[in-house]
Amino acid sequence: MDTAAFSKWLGTLSISSRIAALARMYSNLTVAARQMFVPEWTAEKKRRERALEILHGLNEVHHTLSNQLLDYLTDEHNARPIDVFSQTLAEIESRYRLETFLVPAIEFAQTRSPTM
Repeated sequence: MDTAAFSKWLGTLSISSRIAALARMYSNLTVAARQMFVPEWTAEKKRRERALEILHGLNEVHHTLSNQLLDYLTDEHNARPIDVFSQTLAEIESRYRLETFLVPAIEFAQTRSPTM
């Protein structure tokens, strides 16, 4: 995840557009997580363990996204600064090796969000 590019992009959006973009990311990650329940993913122990690691990481990302969404919805001044939020997502991505989940979710949101 390119935290600088993500922060720059998110910073160009209005609060309502940020909410929509983060909701799109959240939704995309939820759909992507469903692949962990395909029998091929759980057939062998090593893949089952990796699936659990991924699901744990996706849970952390969902929690981080939902907190940011709630802050934007209730009092945007309480929301974490965009660069801190971006760095938190990147740390979770790195810890749980979620590059194939988080980057596509960001790209999904970017292609469906207004530029300003």
